[in-house]
Amino acid sequence: MKKILFILILIMALSCNNDETETQTNKTALSLVTGVNFRETGDPNEIPRQLGNPNVLVNNKLFLYPDPAIETVYISAQENVTDVWLVPANPEKIHQEVNFNSILNTNLYSEQSIISSSNLSLSGQSSKSIGINIGNLPKGYYKVFVKIGGEIYWDNLYKYENQGNNEEQFNAISNFWK
Repeated sequence: MKKILFILILIMALSCNNDETETQTNKTALSLVTGVNFRETGDPNEIPRQLGNPNVLVNNKLFLYPDPAIETVYISAQENVTDVWLVPANPEKIHQEVNFNSILNTNLYSEQSIISSSNLSLSGQSSKSIGINIGNLPKGYYKVFVKIGGEIYWDNLYKYENQGNNEEQFNAISNFWK
């Protein structure tokens, strides 16, 4: 009886394929980054360099620069920004074919879930242009959530390592998204 049970368990284990055992991150996961829009300046006419398929919701309300950043990142918005949160994120080269414009909306994440996941926050702001010191944050990806007119928008940001070679770091990021 033990041998039969062992054989059945072995057959079941061997019959599973990778597609059944791997889980894929939800398209709307709070900490998921599927791409970035890199821009160097605050010029609204600058066309950002897109890597991957960014899962962002900016609706022409805001943009971040410079992205990637080392010490300070700036938010430029069409209207006054009242709150900002930076949530650590994980880059994944998944959902590259998804049209995020059709699934992302300003009610997708609750303010409380963003607050509880954030590493850095600014509240009580009232400006169309905000600079945020990110020098103390670890290198990596962040989702930058911004509250404008009571609605939440977001963009993805990469923070360079402070002491690293920027060109090497950029090449590594670019190669990841190819």
